Amino acid sequence: MSLDSGIPQRVAPELFEHVSEGVVIVDDEHHVVFVDETAGDFLAADPDEVSGSSVDGLFGDTAVSDAVRSGESATALSVDTTGPVELRATVQPFESGVAVVLDRERNRQEAILGQLHDVASGLELSREEKIRRLLEIVADHLGVQYGFVTRIADDTQRILHSVGDHPELAVGESAPLTETYCRYTIEDGETKAVDAASEEGWEDDPAYERFELECYLGVVLSVEGEQYGTVCFADKSAHESGFDQYDQSVVEALADWLTLMLERQAFEQELEHQQAFVESLLDSLPDPVYAFDREGTLVQWNKRLEDVTGYGAADIADIEPMDIIAAEDSEEVTAMFDSVLSGDQLSTEAMLETKDGTHVPYEFSVAPLYDESGEITGVTGVGRDVTERNMHREQLSGILETTRSLMQARDRQHVGELAANAAAELVDENVALFRLYDGDARTLEPIASTPAAKETLGDRPTYGIDEGYPGTVFATGEPTIVDDFAVIDNEFEYGDVRSAMYYPVGVHGTITVASTEPNAFDETDQSILGLLATSAAAACMRAKRTQEIREAREQSDRLLDRVNGLVQNTVEVLVQARTRDELERNVVAELAATDPYSFAWVGQPDVTTEELSPTAWEGETKLPVEGQSFDLTRENEPVARAYHEGTTQVLTDMTEVYGPLSDIVADSDVGAVVIIPLVYKDATYGTLTVCAQDSDVFDERERVILDALGRAVANAINAVERGRILDATEIIELEFAVGSSELLFNRLSGAAEGTLEAVGIDYRSDGAVRLYLSAEGVDTGAFIERARSDDVVMELTTIVDHEDECLVELVVEESLLAVLAEYGAVTKEVVAEGGSARFTVELPAEAEARELFELVESRYPGTDLLGYHERERAVETRQDFKAALSDRLTDRQETALKTAYLGGFFDWPRDIDGNELAEAMDIARPTYHQHLRAAQAKVFEELFE
Repeated sequence: MSLDSGIPQRVAPELFEHVSEGVVIVDDEHHVVFVDETAGDFLAADPDEVSGSSVDGLFGDTAVSDAVRSGESATALSVDTTGPVELRATVQPFESGVAVVLDRERNRQEAILGQLHDVASGLELSREEKIRRLLEIVADHLGVQYGFVTRIADDTQRILHSVGDHPELAVGESAPLTETYCRYTIEDGETKAVDAASEEGWEDDPAYERFELECYLGVVLSVEGEQYGTVCFADKSAHESGFDQYDQSVVEALADWLTLMLERQAFEQELEHQQAFVESLLDSLPDPVYAFDREGTLVQWNKRLEDVTGYGAADIADIEPMDIIAAEDSEEVTAMFDSVLSGDQLSTEAMLETKDGTHVPYEFSVAPLYDESGEITGVTGVGRDVTERNMHREQLSGILETTRSLMQARDRQHVGELAANAAAELVDENVALFRLYDGDARTLEPIASTPAAKETLGDRPTYGIDEGYPGTVFATGEPTIVDDFAVIDNEFEYGDVRSAMYYPVGVHGTITVASTEPNAFDETDQSILGLLATSAAAACMRAKRTQEIREAREQSDRLLDRVNGLVQNTVEVLVQARTRDELERNVVAELAATDPYSFAWVGQPDVTTEELSPTAWEGETKLPVEGQSFDLTRENEPVARAYHEGTTQVLTDMTEVYGPLSDIVADSDVGAVVIIPLVYKDATYGTLTVCAQDSDVFDERERVILDALGRAVANAINAVERGRILDATEIIELEFAVGSSELLFNRLSGAAEGTLEAVGIDYRSDGAVRLYLSAEGVDTGAFIERARSDDVVMELTTIVDHEDECLVELVVEESLLAVLAEYGAVTKEVVAEGGSARFTVELPAEAEARELFELVESRYPGTDLLGYHERERAVETRQDFKAALSDRLTDRQETALKTAYLGGFFDWPRDIDGNELAEAMDIARPTYHQHLRAAQAKVFEELFE
């Protein structure tokens, strides 16, 4: 703005420094000589009318009038106005008067804030320079000498930035918080203003004593929500006008700017720290890390990339991706980078080419780089040297190939040879040795070695357990690595060998690899030999098992040949024997003639005396069995136990045998005895005893064979006993009654009012028994239903069903009739009535009738013997049978039966039918069939009754 021409020119420069919007000039007599239009508007006064009036008339009795009259400068004086505008006055004396500059409060605040904004947002100054300039602006605005920023931590104030020359407020100075003005700012947590410390009672305060500041205005600084320090302004002189709300607002605004700057500084420091951390982390990685933009420019890498490629930091910044890839792999790697730029994550193996042209196998893993919007801006990845991995892969491949070879080894000797050669090849040393453990001698025998082993080590000794390195390794199961034999004391000589590895091969032996160089074996070598030793142990185990299986198979073949011969000969004997005595003699003869048996005998029981006596014996070893007897009541003795329990008894310690058996084997070379019960179903026919010199002969397989042989002998005895009844002329007839409800006949007859009779028995292919029962005088429906519901009846078939009689077929698992038949008895009649059954059976005269009765009584307690008869049975010859049948047939019946048989009527398919046979006899067809049926009925009656 311009000054009125009536104002002396020497005033203008001073005014221009302070003029904002309105100016009032007062002469040295305190009269108004000039009021510009803006001041007139502010004061609601006409400039012309107030010109010449006193200053009191314009400003009243106020601080402004007082300042003008005193002739001293003053700032920030409040001006009373009637309008809405709040004014501040600055009084500035000059040579011939006083200038009063009027500012609107809002404009002053906007001006100072504008200055702060311009400095804070400017790009020319550094952060340090910006803070200093901000402090200067506000200090000047407040009219104080000092401005400073503090950092308060651990109850200590430290000066970070300052303006003014106070020695205690210089940058870097610190003081206990208790001796500072700032402690009040921190304690209150809000702006602290002191206008005149000496007048406000600060003379004894430690802060006043230390800093001697009369005025102080401080605001708390917070960074990221945490208390950081303060920004303060002070002076050694009191603030005449006092720090008003406007001043505090300016300092608080400055605090906000400083907070932003400090937070940004903290963020940048954290960012720099993170960047340094990331770079340090990347540089610490053992593998090269890299990042390229879409144009192929290297934008980030770690130190390792420089090391492995040989390029310096300056050179590597200019390389392209394919500059470090071998030519033969560049096409594949380029394709991979293109795919990654499309969003894929890929890995490939390629040759890295160094600055000097060396090719190193590397695995490159690459992924896309994204910006904040999700756009792909480049690629990043890591490379890994796979030289050792490839080498290990080749070594593992070699181990796998060796393992396959080891598993095909024919025996452990062959395993040792393969393992020794493989160890030398895989570890790349020439000296290797395999020792096999001899369990009998408890020594480790060297069985295989490489040619260089003998040249280097000479003939190797045999080690005992815990002897030398091999013995110790084998005993502990832990490997031993010797780095240098030259520095250890050992009783054994190792030739030119300086270092060695010793590994156990399971329980089979040890393997050794040695070198003429010290410290020749690293962890990789140790791992390889460990794997090889494990494979060799498995191969040894397999070879040992294969050999054992082969030996067992050979032994089984020998056993099978022996058993086949024994069984074949014994079966032949069993089939051909006509009597039990013949059967027993031939069986013991066959057993005694079979290696490795040396003696055999059969013992039969006497149920009357409850003793078992040898009845047939044979053997190369002559044992005194004749006249011996075994008390069957002494069930703790092996013979009695075998008889009663029906289980085979094996004795291998002859010193513990007692009783008659001890007398028999005493003073003999018998080392083992097996006693086999001769059991067929419920019948026990005695025992078969076999002796051998070898105590290990009767193993499980041998016992199984002899058990089966015992059952076959018992079966044959049963067959012989049953056959005796057919040929016997002298028979025993037994009659006995069974009242037990355990018998099916009794349960059925007890539920029916009539009489039941067993009319036949048969066997199915599955071993079940068919019973044919006739019932008379019964309710057939109720009887059949009761029989069908019985627990032991598996099936029921009604054959004939009349009003009060029926014939049924019952299928059951077992029957007393079957037991009697198996014992050699012929059931002549079974009649059941009222819950009791009467049996009539026939036995050969020499059979043990008492034993049979006791068998029945043991199954059905309460059985009563009704009769015992010895008599002769008439022998019916073939001619007698024909004559009896011929007497019963009429001429026409005999002719009809003979023509049907001879004509093929009973063949299938039939060669002739009934019409043709009827024509041959010149009779009608129905008549012919009537004669044939009658003839058949008479034949069956003669056969079955």
